[in-house]
Amino acid sequence: MKLAELLADTDAVCSTESEKNMEITGISYDSRRTKPGDLFVCIRGFQSDGHAFARAAEEAGAAAIIAERIPDGIEKIPVFTVKDSRKALSAVSADFFGRPSDDMLVFGVTGTNGKTTISYLLKSIVNAWGKECGVLGTIAYVYGGQSFESVNTTPESFELQRMFDEMHRRYGTDVCAMEVSSHSLALSRTDDISFDCSIFTNLTEDHMDFHRDFEDYYQAKKKLFLQTSGESVINIDDRYGRRLSEELQAEGKSVKTCGIHEEDAWYRAEILEKSVNGTLVKFRSGTELRGELNIRTPGMFSVENAVGAAGAALSAGIPWEAVKTGIESSRGVAGRFESVENSRQIPVIVDYAHTPDALENVLKTAREFTEKRIITVFGCGGDRDRAKRPLMGEAAGRYSDYCIVTSDNPRTEDPEAILADIIPGVESTACEYTVIEDRRRAIKKAVTEYRPGDVIIIAGKGHEDYQIIGTVKQHFDDRETALQIIEQEI
Repeated sequence: MKLAELLADTDAVCSTESEKNMEITGISYDSRRTKPGDLFVCIRGFQSDGHAFARAAEEAGAAAIIAERIPDGIEKIPVFTVKDSRKALSAVSADFFGRPSDDMLVFGVTGTNGKTTISYLLKSIVNAWGKECGVLGTIAYVYGGQSFESVNTTPESFELQRMFDEMHRRYGTDVCAMEVSSHSLALSRTDDISFDCSIFTNLTEDHMDFHRDFEDYYQAKKKLFLQTSGESVINIDDRYGRRLSEELQAEGKSVKTCGIHEEDAWYRAEILEKSVNGTLVKFRSGTELRGELNIRTPGMFSVENAVGAAGAALSAGIPWEAVKTGIESSRGVAGRFESVENSRQIPVIVDYAHTPDALENVLKTAREFTEKRIITVFGCGGDRDRAKRPLMGEAAGRYSDYCIVTSDNPRTEDPEAILADIIPGVESTACEYTVIEDRRRAIKKAVTEYRPGDVIIIAGKGHEDYQIIGTVKQHFDDRETALQIIEQEI
């Protein structure tokens, strides 16, 4: 591809005919992966600055460089300066792959909680519609009959555009449901993706290690809806959702609200029956009664997720019959209120809940069918938002009868320091608790404490099959560990 064509949607300008006609055969932003003929983009990261590796990229055969300043030591290849290299990477990546998302139906799902569940509900709905649906998100990147390991909820812009290209042009997938993190929005990873319909779930305490404050977090989320070409479906049961809906409509954007509590929500569910197996609801859009939905996972948060997915699908023109079939055939998502089946019939629920709001929702749901005690095993990740740690402790203590505070993914932080941040929150509730740093021992303690009628909740890691200690990722799966302890050790 000609360099001039790649730079057309950036603020970089070719000054000579030789630069304009230069052939670019690839794009890279990691000098270790740079190949001859690549356009290398210098990205300022959190741990290193790509400008420091421009010389290595040149030695690897890069044909040209995009940077925010002239890197040291570049002598043989042209350097094009831009105001924001992340925005430039997004634009050149999209143009290099021919902007594949323009030819697809793309759902963007954002919010603190519920993104993964809604994405997979949309996949189920689209499949019931008779089409293939890719999913890009926390658990995995799924398309073309394959599942690829998810490194980030929303990967870098180049990887996103490459996956959309593979999804659409190689595998013929016309629809994608994509989790859109606040990080990716703030870092311009999704700037050049064509979102046809976007969904807002909620906004609660999280990622304050990255965002300046809660308003910055909100504004990052809002960015998705400003670049959505079609309808935005906003959960107005959440106060930030109400605000977002009003602001978007004032700015001339097309909005449909959803919820289960607010009577003015356009897409709304009315509860008919609820049990440990799920919830039966009446679903309405506007004044029209669409019909009943049998949601196969328990809890009000499951209903909220189903309403958001159903509303988005209807807003995108998918027939009600496919919406109903898709939602009713879904049995949930790995690590989201997932039951660990075992021969002793001990009720063990594993959930990804790693925010105060998510943990509260999980425990409230468990309370609906728990005869006696809720025993909760949980912790908080290291090198992440410290402010939510006592709030996690408070949520666990308020809705549990016994808490076991343990290690999550401590990363490079001292596990004891993380536990010390959590404990004041638990103590504020007067809930009985134990601190056991080793996560396996903590789960074993929960199982040994179990008495008939109790329910064990293991929160924080959900689908993850690893634990990050220091900089090493070690195999650890809450579901596997709990089952081994129940079947083999107790």
